[in-house]
Amino acid sequence: DSLGGLEVLRDYERELGRYLIEILPDNVKLSGPQSMDGRVPTFLFNVEGVPAGRVARELGERGVGIWYADNWYCVALGPRLPETSLRAGLIHYNTQAEVDRLVEELGSLTP
Repeated sequence: DSLGGLEVLRDYERELGRYLIEILPDNVKLSGPQSMDGRVPTFLFNVEGVPAGRVARELGERGVGIWYADNWYCVALGPRLPETSLRAGLIHYNTQAEVDRLVEELGSLTP
């Protein structure tokens, strides 16, 4: 049935999210919960010492799409976030290989 299919997709997305959290390099600081408990597979983070805009541009030049902005439409949370931050969301059409590539590219960035 369709609800069972949705659960399969949800579980897969959460599995990818868990995997991402487990392998994030030390230079990446994740905002919010540090596990998949209480979150969806959308992540807000920064690369230490590297401006979010530069990260987005460099990864884009390497074929990895990632977003950056200021408060992400969450005005109440805005004052607790860095001036700009990065956002990546995982969904059912993403693969573990894509997560590996994202993490590899993030880990290669230096200030």
